[in-house]
Amino acid sequence: MTRVAGVDGCRNGWVVATPSGATVIASFAEVVAAKLELVLIDIPIGLIDGPRTCDLEARKMLGARKSSVFPAPSRRLLRARSYRRECSRQVWNILYKIREVDAVITPRLQRRIREAHPECSFARLNGAPLRFPKKKRDGLAERRALLEPLFGPLPAVPGAARDDVLDAYALLWSASQPNRILGKGERDARGLRCEIVC
Repeated sequence: MTRVAGVDGCRNGWVVATPSGATVIASFAEVVAAKLELVLIDIPIGLIDGPRTCDLEARKMLGARKSSVFPAPSRRLLRARSYRRECSRQVWNILYKIREVDAVITPRLQRRIREAHPECSFARLNGAPLRFPKKKRDGLAERRALLEPLFGPLPAVPGAARDDVLDAYALLWSASQPNRILGKGERDARGLRCEIVC
């Protein structure tokens, strides 16, 4: 497929990597409007009360890097307007993005817009979990070494951090591969699949 994308949240919206390059767009609604055949996005989709099987399977897959997969919030938490220790700080910091996607996503849209996790994509591409955290110099170099033979030099993208761009390209790689599904078959109360594609 050529009309595929990897999408990661960034400070100015969403960084979208496609085979023709990467750019930042302001809203998830623009991702939906792009009419791509398959979009892998690094955001929880399918929210339940309690642990999701896909998150547990992703942590097991990642071993020492398992802390990069944090528990998805319940949908009830999306209504919270102040931090009350009901979730991790990592989840709280992206709750507005989870809320943005959850407000738009439907089971029908989920046929082409699927949840993914960059560390799972990198682990699959590498044949093993990566050694270094993504924000460290060694971690950035490790990820570039995997992606640049596939996509060429990856330039800076205005409005996105370097690690966000690398994460989007890792998801783009997964979108072009036969998919492995973590948590297959689990659904939330709205019928959304609680699955991670890698």
